[in-house]
Amino acid sequence: MSALFCRQSLKLLNAIDLIVISGVMIVAFFLQFYLNELPCPLCLLQRVGLLAIGFGFLLNLRYCPKPSHYALSLVAAVFTACVALRQICLHIIPGTGNYGDALFGLHLYTWVFIACMFAVIYISIILSFPEQYARSLHSEKVEEPKVAWQKTLVHAAFFVFFLLVVANAFSVFYECGVRECPDNPLNYVYHLRV
Repeated sequence: MSALFCRQSLKLLNAIDLIVISGVMIVAFFLQFYLNELPCPLCLLQRVGLLAIGFGFLLNLRYCPKPSHYALSLVAAVFTACVALRQICLHIIPGTGNYGDALFGLHLYTWVFIACMFAVIYISIILSFPEQYARSLHSEKVEEPKVAWQKTLVHAAFFVFFLLVVANAFSVFYECGVRECPDNPLNYVYHLRV
């Protein structure tokens, strides 16, 4: 496998990874606004962790793939898994209840833990392809071919992710304001008047 082909393939793969992270965030927003399931502080930390995982992939898209970018995603996945595991442990004892409705039999924090464990394994594997870091002596002169649909996919992934980061910031402000979020939020601090 040539280094150029590997870099192009992994750039496309990073765009797909960013789209998957964006999809998870869109599902979280759907549950928050359509089904009125307000996120708790641990849920908000998990969202930040998911965005940090995506940010590592975003750096690979904007710049060239680097082990430090993958390391950022890897550390964020471990952090997010720890936060999700903390929330699982809070609700694992019978009679302690749970937070939010189940999705396909599991609660969202359990799904996040599973997704983060998958992300840790996946990023560890993708990190081990040395061809993506290789630079030829003439890399400044040789321009990588740009396929139109791949370029569009990369730009769309970047744009959607950026919108989700901004939407997440507004969502937290809308829910909590400038003070600490309640452990079990029942309503928004700010009510939009239509």
